Amino acid sequence: MSEFVDIATKRSGRGRLGGDLIAIAVIFLAYTTTIWVGLQQGFIAAVAGGVANTVPVVIFGAAARHVISTRLVGHSLAVQAAGHIVLCAAFSLISYWLLIILLGLENGVSATEFTVRAFGPRGSAWQILENVTIYGVLAALTYMQAWRAQIGAAAPFHAAPYAEPAPDGTPRDSEPSRYFIRSGDDIRPLEVDRVICIAGADDYAEVTTLDGKHLVRMTLAEFEKTLDATRFVRVHRSWIVNLNHVDRAEPAGGGRMLLHMENGERISASRAGSRLLRDRVI
Repeated sequence: MSEFVDIATKRSGRGRLGGDLIAIAVIFLAYTTTIWVGLQQGFIAAVAGGVANTVPVVIFGAAARHVISTRLVGHSLAVQAAGHIVLCAAFSLISYWLLIILLGLENGVSATEFTVRAFGPRGSAWQILENVTIYGVLAALTYMQAWRAQIGAAAPFHAAPYAEPAPDGTPRDSEPSRYFIRSGDDIRPLEVDRVICIAGADDYAEVTTLDGKHLVRMTLAEFEKTLDATRFVRVHRSWIVNLNHVDRAEPAGGGRMLLHMENGERISASRAGSRLLRDRVI
């Protein structure tokens, strides 16, 4: 009847960890080789320099990718552009600061006695440009993984709704209490109570739950038919919300309302959807 997949976490796991470890190794070897051959430093010094250059990329690169995947992907173009400007500047500057600290530690007398020296103007500019380039690559890889996860979500995972039987054993006609999703050879439940909102797009719907996001091969109208109308309200032609997870609602002008969901999502209700919500005000 429908197909689900957890966009945020499925298709990551071991494959992503292995890819990240390979990427870290490539970065370390590239820095080490460049310092050893290009700057003609000794092997030990080149390895130490490779470590000093790799550590900021790994630490702040992982943080940047997490922010991109959880806070930027899926938002409007303006929000993403502003977010990338701020995040890229923070990544470049903080990575540069940590690098010069690590290089000072490497050349210091001990772990508590060392001098931090910034690069010259040209060296600083080159290092900042290098960090901006690295951020661009990390952002592109993050978007590529999100895109591949969405594409892979569409076909191989089959799901079926499940409704608790009545005491006499006969099926109920009410809303199912959970759906089951197939992931490889495993089947795992998705609880309807944990659904926060559902966004529709053509023949698909994106279900946001307390655990993440799931792509469903079902129209929003078909989904609406399976849900309890006392809890789930279609507030817009593209949105269904679970009233149990609405944190608050505020006027948005023109008879519309802006809904603030428990997970921080903000949903603009249409005039008709706003009237349905106002009808529930006591």
